[in-house]
Amino acid sequence: FKWVLVILVAVAVGVVGYLILFRTHPAENTVKKVFALAEEGDIEGVMEYVDSEGQLGTIWHENQRGARDALTDLMDRYRLEFSSLSFNTQAEGDYAEVELRGGTVIIYDRNQEGPPEVTLPVGGLNLVFFVEKRGDDWLIENVNYDLLQILSEDGGFLPF
Repeated sequence: FKWVLVILVAVAVGVVGYLILFRTHPAENTVKKVFALAEEGDIEGVMEYVDSEGQLGTIWHENQRGARDALTDLMDRYRLEFSSLSFNTQAEGDYAEVELRGGTVIIYDRNQEGPPEVTLPVGGLNLVFFVEKRGDDWLIENVNYDLLQILSEDGGFLPF
């Protein structure tokens, strides 16, 4: 009986430890889904994970300074491929910050065959997604960059 109890306690500790160490926060899952949809070129799918009442949603729906048009043109012209993305998530209650800590984006011109236009490490960008729980869903409210500036013609978003 003692050995059975010891084995059950060891299994319980192992399961709890695994869940604590390897469970991904739902806010981080939202950000990962956004990257996967961006990789597919599905900008409308991306916007399903953006809070329509948040800052990013407002920029998108009002097409402020042509941001929606610029992003749509960008996704129509280039194909993105992400690899080895890693995140750090800090959450408190219904709010979370998901920081992109590492990985690579490879950018291909959709109109040309051949090698990529550019390969960029994304770990040093210090990009943080501000995510909020709305009902049962975690939605992206904003990021720590001025996207209107980045998407403007003089924003220098792409290095080519």
